[in-house]
Amino acid sequence: MAKLTVEQLHSLREREEIKMKKRDIEGKKRHIVVAMGTSGIESGAKIILDEFATLAEEKGLDDVIITQSGALEGVKEPAVQIHTPDLGLVTYQDVKKSDVARIIDETVMGGKIIKEMAVEA
Repeated sequence: MAKLTVEQLHSLREREEIKMKKRDIEGKKRHIVVAMGTSGIESGAKIILDEFATLAEEKGLDDVIITQSGALEGVKEPAVQIHTPDLGLVTYQDVKKSDVARIIDETVMGGKIIKEMAVEA
């Protein structure tokens, strides 16, 4: 294995610090949780998780944390939970990759519930 130069090590460290900062919950006001149990993964939850991460990065959503959880019972998967100060907890079911941008725009950023995807509490 080739040795890294000091400059390469510094660059690697900076990249990893940026990645780790994104996982820090300190100062985050909104939380997106993608259900990643076995059945969720089989139904495409990994694609949904990746799309949330990509779009949050593109939109510069620094006060949002994106995590995963186990399965959500009684919900059609892929399922996503959104926690915001204004709305509290909202659960969406049968989420498709094409729904992610709408969820970010309307719920995460806009504070509105998308009724046709939302699970009744």
